[in-house]
Amino acid sequence: MFSIYTLLLYIHILSAILSIGPLFVVLTIVKKMRITSMDDMPPYIEAFKGAITLVKHSGHVLVASGILLMWHAGYHWNTSWIVLTFLVMFASIVFLARAFKPTLRTFNTPAFNHLQFVSLLHRKTWMYIVLLLIMLWLMVAKPVLW
Repeated sequence: MFSIYTLLLYIHILSAILSIGPLFVVLTIVKKMRITSMDDMPPYIEAFKGAITLVKHSGHVLVASGILLMWHAGYHWNTSWIVLTFLVMFASIVFLARAFKPTLRTFNTPAFNHLQFVSLLHRKTWMYIVLLLIMLWLMVAKPVLW
């Protein structure tokens, strides 16, 4: 039978997919930016921003559904994998807030350097993917470290 736990788990998994999946599309966008002229960059930048917005808002649903799952399943806040997941999550929130906006703001300014711009977006996207994959591993493996 269908339960509230099953629904929460489905929402949590779907939001995890929507939090990580668009980042791999972003890597394709960044690759296209590398060979694109300045005049053709705006649509790629808007697509990049849209993907990051989807990632960010999916993360909100991910956190809310995760907390509800914890509560429903009876996990304690001091469980090692939960503590570590929250630490990585806070690091990823800070990272996301600082990773892309400052770089994107340089577009069409005197500070803009095409190759540096694309390289920074590429590197920061991979760094964010790694943070999210660490969180994903913690939630799936649920390691007991203390």
